[in-house]
Amino acid sequence: MFTVPQTIRAQRLATCQSCKHYVSSTQSCGTLIFGRKLTPEELAEAEENNKITHYRRKTRLCGCVMPNKVRFAVYRCPINKWGRYRLNEEESELLREFVSSLPEGGRINIETVKALNEWVYKITGHRMKCQTCKGAELVNWIKREASNLE
Repeated sequence: MFTVPQTIRAQRLATCQSCKHYVSSTQSCGTLIFGRKLTPEELAEAEENNKITHYRRKTRLCGCVMPNKVRFAVYRCPINKWGRYRLNEEESELLREFVSSLPEGGRINIETVKALNEWVYKITGHRMKCQTCKGAELVNWIKREASNLE
């Protein structure tokens, strides 16, 4: 699963922390639902507490632990204060071009490994510690991830 860069995490979390539905004692969006085991009664109560009307639209707050939720690209704010994180169209096209230029097998040069590391950082927000030994693994991973864009 993709994670977002640290700057995006910080922006998302700051947005959450400034929201009136954020519960600072549990660091959650509304009543905490995820992150610990609830009895059926606690779960029913939490879900009821999290039902709100936002701009005349009924919705349910997620009840997630927000420092965890803001890390992942596929998640969004239930009241649309921040959305899923994706590469823009230009970045997606550049990634597809880069992936098509990667060798099918064999060794890759250090420039390719550096470019792979930059794409991994762009997608996950994490820098790779090893520059050379993960080359083949990175090639396979980036190809899989690029195929998910289609």
